[in-house]
Amino acid sequence: MDHETVNILLVDDQPAKLLAYEVILKDLGENLAVATSGREALEYLLRNEVAVILVDVCMPDLDGFELAAMIREHPRFQKTAMIFISAIQVSDIDRLRGYEMGAVDYVPVPVVPEVLRAKIRVFAELYRKTRQLERLNAELEDRVRARTAELERSTIQLVESEQRRSMAIAAGKMGSWDWDWVNGHWTWDAGQYRIFGVDPRDFALTSANIQPLMHPEDLERLRQALANFESGARSHEAEFRIRRPDGEIRWCAGTAVASVDNRGRIMRLCGVISPSANGPRSAKTCWPAKSITAPRMRSHWLNPLCA
Repeated sequence: MDHETVNILLVDDQPAKLLAYEVILKDLGENLAVATSGREALEYLLRNEVAVILVDVCMPDLDGFELAAMIREHPRFQKTAMIFISAIQVSDIDRLRGYEMGAVDYVPVPVVPEVLRAKIRVFAELYRKTRQLERLNAELEDRVRARTAELERSTIQLVESEQRRSMAIAAGKMGSWDWDWVNGHWTWDAGQYRIFGVDPRDFALTSANIQPLMHPEDLERLRQALANFESGARSHEAEFRIRRPDGEIRWCAGTAVASVDNRGRIMRLCGVISPSANGPRSAKTCWPAKSITAPRMRSHWLNPLCA
């Protein structure tokens, strides 16, 4: 909002003077509130945020100096701009007292309309800009906190991924992989390339290129596994076949695990596979030749791998 209306509180025990101030200040386009006593002013302040307080110095019961002191004692109003109006000649000592009580400026009587409007306009705009800056700072802090948390999660996932890859390389016959669930980007380690029989120097790691390496009779079950992840599953184990570029068919055992954010949304899949030289180890875990129709995936980048 370019012009946020702010509250300006006018305090004077004489209704005629309050009406005159309202007429002078109405062209500013701000919300003008009036109080005929210090008590009314304090009651209004406790219920509302105020940008500027215009207060008469000479009032019965509670004069302007005493009201200013009471206002400044409240933590919410320690920085609220207060302008004193005085119908009598104010000495330097009185001015100093007023400034110590929290006044930011004085306006003598008779009031010059142009001067009063200019003073109120400046303090109202200063208050408005300060509030806008506070909101922007709060939004920035929220974004920094969210980004920091996201980076921390990414760092943890990266460390975990590197640890898995290091273990796979050390095992020699295993391979590990990561799949960015959001963007569809793949990462393989050296063991993964070796199992699939492709050279990382000339093999572009994309879903479209990986699909031909999977046995066609197992692709439908792969789609089912991905659909299960999308429906809430967090891990999956299975045995499946790959078809290397040299024509060799290999059975492999694999485990996949989902990494999620603090809202439970999947961010990436990662896992390890190992070749099984003697074929499937268990009839319960191998994938049958008969395909199973899986739900249609919502994520467009899954299609090249599973179509």
